[in-house]
Amino acid sequence: MNARLAAAALAATLGLTASVARADLDDWTEVPQYTSSPEHFGLELRVGIYTPTGLGDLFNGENGYFRNDVGPHLSAELHYFPFRLEYLGMLGLGAGFGWSQWDTEEPGGMAGDRNTFELFDPRAFIAWRIDPLDYYLDIPLVLTAKVGLDFMVFQTALGSTNEATGFAFGPRFAGKLSLVLDFLEPRAARQLDDEWGINHAEVFFEMYYSMAGELISGQLPVGGWGWAAGLGFTF
Repeated sequence: MNARLAAAALAATLGLTASVARADLDDWTEVPQYTSSPEHFGLELRVGIYTPTGLGDLFNGENGYFRNDVGPHLSAELHYFPFRLEYLGMLGLGAGFGWSQWDTEEPGGMAGDRNTFELFDPRAFIAWRIDPLDYYLDIPLVLTAKVGLDFMVFQTALGSTNEATGFAFGPRFAGKLSLVLDFLEPRAARQLDDEWGINHAEVFFEMYYSMAGELISGQLPVGGWGWAAGLGFTF
């Protein structure tokens, strides 16, 4: 009799356990996969060096007025990407603004005589953000190509009497390589996206060439080569 009661108790226990297990399986809900927020904008904070090589002796050569002053060139850009091309990246528009000032003593001049050259460069461009490596394969490298128009405003003072102000414009070409920083701390990157809508943070290096003043006669040829590095965000 005791054996039968023990067997019945064991069967009841096993049945109850199975019922609970089935209930747990029925109630289990899969954790949703993380999905990043939409990505349409980019912001760049930049510092670099720009040399108006078209001005010749002012910046080049042993007797160049500004040969010992590198600037630097400070700028910022804002990008807008309205849509994504599958497997090709994002295509959009951008605008930026930069500033440089070169300042040095006049060679052979009186003490205190200064030469200054100040440059402001608002610009607009088309940008192609080529990010399939990062977007599809989690390889944190992004290439960006930019083609646009520079509109440069300059102010110059050579010595105490020779001053001039003007503007020049022309095409601009740029290529940029970015390292996306999400892999350093993925959880923090997701939290930044959830709370602020910032999809990625990245560091970058860009080379560019401006043809401002080179194509239209009568304009000061302030075009030249430059580079920029800095911190970028997409959101």
